[in-house]
Amino acid sequence: MDDGSTSKAERFAEFLRRLDAAPLAANFDEAYRQVCDILNAVEDDLTSIPLDPPSWMWDGRLYPPQMDNLKLVPGRPDLRRFRSKGHSTTIGPNGAMEIRDNSGQLVLDKAGADGRGL
Repeated sequence: MDDGSTSKAERFAEFLRRLDAAPLAANFDEAYRQVCDILNAVEDDLTSIPLDPPSWMWDGRLYPPQMDNLKLVPGRPDLRRFRSKGHSTTIGPNGAMEIRDNSGQLVLDKAGADGRGL
């Protein structure tokens, strides 16, 4: 663990690397759990900022998307999307996921356990 000098961009890049290397998820719940578990692990490993969700706006830690921010995707009732401060995470029923930055650029495209993407 370091003193917090690892930037958010570096930590997010490590999160993407670990998420991409993780086993393919078979369904929405597995994919969502991976996103949450892996992001929390990266933050625990690379910062000294304690997990304290009520402090998300000011503590400097990256937090996983929350279920109260879950949205339907217009025209795709099978997909669910989480909007975070800098990214949107879309997860399919087969565990496939995409993460896009606010400009719409794809930063992660991961198939589900069935080998299919979104």
